[in-house]
Amino acid sequence: MNVKFDSIRIKAFDWLLIVGLCLAPMTGFRIWKVGPGEILCLIWGLKYLFTRRIVKSDVFRFFSLFIFFVLIGTLVGFAVAPNELRLADLFTWLYLAVFSSALYDGLKTKSLEYNEKLLFVFARFATLWYLFLYVFSLTVRRTFFGAPLWYSGARFSGGGTNPHQVALLLCGLIFVFVCKMLKRQSFIKCFIYLSVCLFLLYQTASSTGYLAVAISFVWVSYFLLLNSFPNHKKLAVVIFTLLLVLIAVVGFPKFYEMFMSWVSKDSNGLGRIDIFASYPDTFVKSPLFGLGPGAHGINGYIEFHNTYLEVLSHGGLFAGVVFLIYSIRIYKKTLMSDWKMSPILVVMYAYGLGGFAMRRIVYWCFVIFVTVIAEQMNSKMSRTKNGIITGEQIIERENVK
Repeated sequence: MNVKFDSIRIKAFDWLLIVGLCLAPMTGFRIWKVGPGEILCLIWGLKYLFTRRIVKSDVFRFFSLFIFFVLIGTLVGFAVAPNELRLADLFTWLYLAVFSSALYDGLKTKSLEYNEKLLFVFARFATLWYLFLYVFSLTVRRTFFGAPLWYSGARFSGGGTNPHQVALLLCGLIFVFVCKMLKRQSFIKCFIYLSVCLFLLYQTASSTGYLAVAISFVWVSYFLLLNSFPNHKKLAVVIFTLLLVLIAVVGFPKFYEMFMSWVSKDSNGLGRIDIFASYPDTFVKSPLFGLGPGAHGINGYIEFHNTYLEVLSHGGLFAGVVFLIYSIRIYKKTLMSDWKMSPILVVMYAYGLGGFAMRRIVYWCFVIFVTVIAEQMNSKMSRTKNGIITGEQIIERENVK
């Protein structure tokens, strides 16, 4: 049966997931590490736990191995740097493992069209919710039931204790709408939502968010150029890749100067570079297994504020390899299905350059939505190539006749 995208209705139970994900960045509501967003997402996920499909998923295997190496790193941390450990973070990883695995399994029980609609509805609802909070903060008060809507009075935080929670969400939302626009679906509507998200991201004053969005737009531009030469795509890949490398090499001094000037305008920019530079001191303490969860930057003074350095400091080279393999697999699946979804992954990974993005629920929300949709698209293409005709194809053939 041919089902139109606009005619798909979101089930009442799935609104728990939508609302939970929208509230997740509002860390001002949390008691310890738990807030309404975390509770609603977990309640939704409990329905899909303990199934065979979870165990077979890449996300379950990733978290199983990652947490295993982090636990070994924790034991090393007790012996080498106990003052740097923060054992409560183990519960964060356990929660993310449970929710992410359940989210994967739950989405796999639904159709491709339903999952695309679910992601789009979530993106629209989240945009409207944070636009409401922004307007509320300007017209009523700067807190919402106790949750701060502004950080230090100058940066929109949308109910979070810092602006990076909502900034990460907005980065993902931006490229959900870009993806729909690239597919020429609801173009005008998506452009309006995209503009709102860009405006709200600007209000967060998140330089990490700006950088992540810029990198992802460069990624989009690269693929648009490649697709301008459909009959010579392999040659175009070689030419444009070499051109980018040449520009990067020749223009490196100027780019570096511009980058440092931009970083210095951020009150925390140069400080973060100093934090990154302290990683070798952490690495030599336990290169293979890391030191477990905690603050390992500058000899235990602060976190690294970088996803990749945090992965290495938590679980060492072994955890880094596990994360790399998992990342390659999901990117490969996405590019094989439809490159237009890949900017959503790119912006999540790019945000990790200046923050511990993968420790947040919305990070895994976007990654797993893209992964599942890519897998379903690949499966659909595989069935078509193997000559398995679906009901939709039969109807389409009849209509042609």
